[in-house]
Amino acid sequence: MLIDNKIYNCAEYLRLSKDDLGKNDESSSIQSQRLIIEGFAKHNNLKIVEEYVDDGYSGGNFDRPAFIRMIEDIESGKINCVITKDLSRLGREMYKTGNYIEEYFLEHDVRYIAINDSYDSNIGDSMLGIRLGVNDLYLRDISKKVRSSFRVKQERGEYIGSFPCYGYIKNPEDKHKLIVDPVASKVIKLIYQLCLEGFGITRICQKLTNEKIPIPIVYKKEPRGLLVTENDGFGIWKNSTVRNILKSQMYIGNMVQHTHEKISYNQKKCKHLKENDFIIVEHTHEPIISIEDFNKVQEILKQKSHTPVDRNFDRFLLSGIMFCGKCGHTLGVGVKKTKSVPSQYTHCNHYTRKGVKSGCTPNRLNYYLLEKDIINFLNEVGEEFIKYYDIRNLVEDSVYVYNRDIDDMKKELSQLEKDINKKINIISNLYNDKIDGVISVDVYKSLADNHERELKKLKKKQEGLENKLKIFSIKSKEKEFTKCRESVENFMKLKVPSRSTIKNLISKIVIYDEGNEKEVKVFFRFKELTNISSKLV
Repeated sequence: MLIDNKIYNCAEYLRLSKDDLGKNDESSSIQSQRLIIEGFAKHNNLKIVEEYVDDGYSGGNFDRPAFIRMIEDIESGKINCVITKDLSRLGREMYKTGNYIEEYFLEHDVRYIAINDSYDSNIGDSMLGIRLGVNDLYLRDISKKVRSSFRVKQERGEYIGSFPCYGYIKNPEDKHKLIVDPVASKVIKLIYQLCLEGFGITRICQKLTNEKIPIPIVYKKEPRGLLVTENDGFGIWKNSTVRNILKSQMYIGNMVQHTHEKISYNQKKCKHLKENDFIIVEHTHEPIISIEDFNKVQEILKQKSHTPVDRNFDRFLLSGIMFCGKCGHTLGVGVKKTKSVPSQYTHCNHYTRKGVKSGCTPNRLNYYLLEKDIINFLNEVGEEFIKYYDIRNLVEDSVYVYNRDIDDMKKELSQLEKDINKKINIISNLYNDKIDGVISVDVYKSLADNHERELKKLKKKQEGLENKLKIFSIKSKEKEFTKCRESVENFMKLKVPSRSTIKNLISKIVIYDEGNEKEVKVFFRFKELTNISSKLV
C-alpha cells in the first residue's frame, strides 16, 4: 500500500449483473462485495462517504443508475476515490472501462482501487490492459453463451420474452409456456371478426377506441386485465397494432421469436430481422384464432395491399393532403345526412377521436365546394406556368457541367470517407499500443492529439463538401423544372383530374377554422408554382 497523506472521500461501488444472480456465488454477491470493501477501507484508514449499488446491471455498458449518480458526485467534487471489489465490478467492456480508469479518473484527480486485482491507480499496473482484455473476453463469451442458450430454447418452442404477446399470459407452472388470457383473447377474437365482416384496419381502431377497450400497453400495466382508471385513459388504438395482431401466427398456436437481434454484445440497440430469419415453432400453445379464419384474414390483407389506390381514393381527390390549421392533424371527409341529398364535409380527425379533450374544433367545410375551388385554382396556376416559363431558355450544356461537377464531388467524398476511417483505425491502434505498454501515456497523448486534429479537419472538409453537394443538388433547376413541367402537363391534359396528379402538385392543404371564417392555404411541391400562385391570390 502506497503511503499517501491526502484525504480521500471514497465511493464504495458495488455491482451484480443478472448473469451472476443464478450462480449462488457468495463471493460475487452485493453483501460480500460490501464486506470486502469496508474491511479494506478500515484497514487502510480510508473514509467511505457514499455507497453506490447497481444490482442486476450488466458490466457491458455504463448506463447504470448508481454509476451515473457516482459520476455526478465526482463532477461535483464530493468523491475523489472509487473502490470496487475487482476491475470487473467497474465494467467488463475493455475500451470504456479503460477510458474511465486511465482517462476520466486521472483527469478528475480520482484515485481508483480494485482490491482483488491489487490495482491502485496511485501505483499503476503494467498488467491493466491484459486484465481488462480478459474481462472483455468474458463479456463476449457470456453474451455468446446467452444467445446460444436463448436460441436453443426458441427452437424448442419455449417462450423467453419478458412479457407475453397480447392475448396470452405466462403459465404459472412453467414461465416458458403460454396460456390464453381470458380477457384479452376476447379482444383478439373481436379484431379478427371485424376484419372478416369487412371492417378496414382504421375502422377497427376507431371502434376499439370508441368502446374504450384498453390498448395492449395500458392493459399490460393493469393486474389481470382490470380496467384502468378514468385518469389513466384507455389509449388510442393504432393501425400498426391492429395490423400486427392480424398478421401474427402467435394467435394460431405458433411460437414466433427471434424477430430482433442486438447489433453488438456491448450495445442495447437492436435491428429488426427479415421474416425468413424468424424462429417459428408450430403448435406450441392453445390457438385463439382458427387456421381457417387466419388464412381468410391474410387473403383480405393481401387484397387490400394490392388494391389500386386511385379506385378508392379518387372519390375524394384531396384525401390525405388536407390538414387542420389548429392541431396539425389530418382532415377526413364525412357524410352529413340531410332531408334532401347527403352532403360531404371535412372534419378534424383528432377532434373526431378525442372530442373537446383534443383542444381542437370540428373544422367542418363543404368538401365538394373546396375540391371545386382547388381544381379551378390549379388550372389557373397551370395556365400561368405554361405562359410564364419559356422552356427553350434552358441551356442544355449546363446539364453536362452539372453532372460532371456532381461526380467529382462524390469521388472526393468517397476518398474523404476512406481517409477518415483510416485515421480512426490509427487512433484505435494507438490506444491498444498504450494498453499493451508498447508506447507510454505521454507518447500516446501526443500522437493521438495530432491525429485527432487531422481527423477534425477531415470531418470539417467532409461536412463542407456534403453541404456544397446538397446546395448544388438544390440548384439543379433543369431537373426540378422538368419534373414540375411534367406534373403540370399531366394535370392539365386530364378532363377529370385524378388524386395522384393533384398530389404531384400539392404537398398539403391547411384549413384554419376561425368560427364562421375559414382560411385555406395551399402548399405546392415546386417553388415555380408557389411563385405563380402568390401572384394570383
